Amino acid sequence: MSSSTTELVLTWQFDAQDMRKAELWMSSPEGETERLKLYYFATYDRISTYYRWNLKTGRYENAGSIEWTSPWNIKLNLGIREVRLDTMARRNKPTSKSRRFKAPNDIEYKWRPVEGNAADLECLTVSGKKAVAYYQASDHTLTVQPRGEPILDDIVVLNLVHLYRRLAGVDFVLPNTAAGTTAV
Repeated sequence: MSSSTTELVLTWQFDAQDMRKAELWMSSPEGETERLKLYYFATYDRISTYYRWNLKTGRYENAGSIEWTSPWNIKLNLGIREVRLDTMARRNKPTSKSRRFKAPNDIEYKWRPVEGNAADLECLTVSGKKAVAYYQASDHTLTVQPRGEPILDDIVVLNLVHLYRRLAGVDFVLPNTAAGTTAV
C-alpha cells in the first residue's frame, strides 16, 4: 500500500461458523459505492492462509499464515517472519491488560482494551502512545492511521488473533456486565 495522509477504514466480515474464516473490506473514498476486499483468510482445519490484494498488480497475493494449534499456542507467518504468539502478544507485567509486539520497523506497539469500552481494542506505539489502529466491536470496523500502514499485515493479523482469543475466553475477556459481551 502506498503511504497516505488519511486513515484506512476496514470492516471485518466473519464466517458464522468459524471466525478464522474472515474477510476484511476497505471502504471506498466518499462518493463511490464499491468496496474492495483487501484481505481474506482461507482456513482449513487449524491453518489460515491469508491473502492481501495488491493494488499495483490487481491480484491477491499470499501474505502469510496462522497456525492455530490452540488459543494459547499460535504460530504466525508474517511474510518472511515466522514467530510464536508469545513474542507478538507479550505482557510487560503480569497484571498488564495490554499485549506488546515489535514490528519489522523495530518500533514496539501494544494492543489493549479501550478504557471505558472494553469491547473495543486500540493499538498504540509504546514509546509515544500514538494511536495506530482502533477496532470498534459494534460494527467490526478496524481503522488504521497512516503511521500504521507500513505494518498493516501485523495490525490485521494480530487484531484477528486477539478477537479469536477473546472469543475463546483466553485474553481481553469482557466482563459479564460489558455491553456486547458476545461480540468479537
